[in-house]
Amino acid sequence: MLGWVRRELDELGIPPLKRFGQHFLLDKQIRDTLIEKAELSGRDTVVEVGAGLGFLTTVLAPRAGHLVAIEKDRTLAKYLADKFANSPNVEVIQGDALEIQIPAGAKVVSSPPYNISSKLTLHILSSGFELASLLLQEDFVRRLTAPNGSREYGRLSVMLQTKARADYVTKVPASSFYPKPRVDSALVTIRPAPPPVPVLDPKTFENLVRDLFTQRRRKLRGVLSRYLTAKYPTIKEKVLSEVDFTEKRVYELSPTEFITLSNIIVNAIK
Repeated sequence: MLGWVRRELDELGIPPLKRFGQHFLLDKQIRDTLIEKAELSGRDTVVEVGAGLGFLTTVLAPRAGHLVAIEKDRTLAKYLADKFANSPNVEVIQGDALEIQIPAGAKVVSSPPYNISSKLTLHILSSGFELASLLLQEDFVRRLTAPNGSREYGRLSVMLQTKARADYVTKVPASSFYPKPRVDSALVTIRPAPPPVPVLDPKTFENLVRDLFTQRRRKLRGVLSRYLTAKYPTIKEKVLSEVDFTEKRVYELSPTEFITLSNIIVNAIK
């Protein structure tokens, strides 16, 4: 596979572009596992982000009802359009995946550029997706799947775990890509899941989680007090009196506790 990738890139006259975070998957077994975890049927709309040279696209195309292959690089997008010109169910889009709406009910199956991992994950979560099977940096996947109280647990963990369930599947060594990245990857599956407690105001919740995690290792009482003083001074004492887990450190709070705290603030504002 390495020889094929190099030949194709040489013929196109382009090197892998750092600004696009391009690392081309070479491992057929990993590719097959990535696709297997997507549980595809001929009725599925599938979105592939960073389709590259079509290594994944070629196998996805006959298994999907409609495949949307997104590629930011203009040269590669034209290459893909030519390559799949005779595949009526394949739609090649040249553009930024973060600016393209993911169809409701779609499955996202991709080995996307590392440099958009966080934004892409949030973009997927904000859509009406059915399932995502992704190859991402291993440390990033560990953040997605981290339990509260762990070193990897953070804002992204909370934002994902209140909207979906992420499962770590397997580690993927850097040698599976060309050019070889500096870090290992991991395969993760993400499925939508209802929040453990209803979120009364998503914007308040998102802002709260983001701001509290700027002081993740401090006790909640002090961090929350400063947050309320800056944002909602008139309800500060009321909120503090209703929270019974203020002695925990921020990174020890469960997703449910973050939602509960956000809802207390929303109700106090009314």
